[in-house]
Amino acid sequence: MSAGNMKHQPERTCIGCKKVFKKDDVVRIIAGPESVVIDYREKLNGRAAYVCPKTECIEKALTRETLGRSLRLKIRPPEIEDFLAQLATSITEKIRSLISISLKAGKLAAGYSAVHDALEKGRVELLLYARDLSNGTKEKITIQETKYIRDATLFTRDDFGKILNRELVGVIAVLDKGLAEALWNETQRLKGLININE
Repeated sequence: MSAGNMKHQPERTCIGCKKVFKKDDVVRIIAGPESVVIDYREKLNGRAAYVCPKTECIEKALTRETLGRSLRLKIRPPEIEDFLAQLATSITEKIRSLISISLKAGKLAAGYSAVHDALEKGRVELLLYARDLSNGTKEKITIQETKYIRDATLFTRDDFGKILNRELVGVIAVLDKGLAEALWNETQRLKGLININE
């Protein structure tokens, strides 16, 4: 793909650390009626500011002074714990949505047998393991050529099953590069907020 065909990615400055990032790497917040509102899908109107999805940046950003300067109005900062919980919920909903989209697009293998088959065919771009997947099953999967495949551990087998309208599902393979990249980015955001791995 030539440079002329590449999609331009706007940049935004995190109001916490003051560093510049691609727009997709920061979280948009706007002034709500009472406090700051997370605009995770970037659909709400209003003066916006951006913050890294990292606890240390969020703590720096959510002060009365920083918010007032960035949003150009007096606003009550939200409780950090509440903000982090809302952000984790938004990220989790995005992950669930991306898994559903992958399934509908036919770009997802679910369960040990389907994932094993996809790995043998070299089609796997990302592996997602349930937190309560047995070590034996995980070891059987990782025995195959998975060292160059990114993986994340999140949700439970029941959670995966509900997203996919199935019984318990312990492992999912994403077969599309773009969907895998989007899911990977969201899992890393979530990992930065709450310890979902080991």
